[in-house]
Amino acid sequence: MRFRRTRLTSQRIRDYELAMILSPEATESEAAETVKRISDIITEGGGSISHQENWGIRRLAYPIQRFIEGNYFITRCQMEAQAAAELDEMLNAAQDVMRHLIFRLKKSEIAAMEVQAERQRQELARQEAEARAAAAREAREREEAAARAAAEREAREAEAQAPAAVSEPAAEASEPSGEAETEETAVPVAESESEEGVQSPV
Repeated sequence: MRFRRTRLTSQRIRDYELAMILSPEATESEAAETVKRISDIITEGGGSISHQENWGIRRLAYPIQRFIEGNYFITRCQMEAQAAAELDEMLNAAQDVMRHLIFRLKKSEIAAMEVQAERQRQELARQEAEARAAAAREAREREEAAARAAAEREAREAEAQAPAAVSEPAAEASEPSGEAETEETAVPVAESESEEGVQSPV
């Protein structure tokens, strides 16, 4: 759908934030095309875009066009008041934008957003640095573990290939094998001879 563009008169540039809710059924490319088309309308009308953010699919406070979820997009831009009014009219006619809201930002709000954005950038940088350090530490630990495993494997292989030197004591227990000599003791047999008495003649 093509929107009607009108020539904007020279007015004071103001800061605005545009919140859009797109259909959750729109594909990523379709949503990106819608956001690009709205961005082109802002820039071609003499405005500029300072920040864009996709909040993703979120639950709606109440159903819109039978949907209970929507795809949220945030755009911070600078444009004239008349351009903001015309953009609001165009978005009301857009069928691929379920809801939208354009509100003017105060200088204090912009400063607070910039401070918050800087904190988020610093936090993101810190998290990335910690992630890189953790990845390097894990890689170093894996290398050390692999080196230890390789050294242990080489030691086992060297031990298996070395000749087994088996030393057994050759001393055998000697047991006494003396044979008891059997001495035969001759036992004299005493024979009692019965002497016959000889009678001498008288």
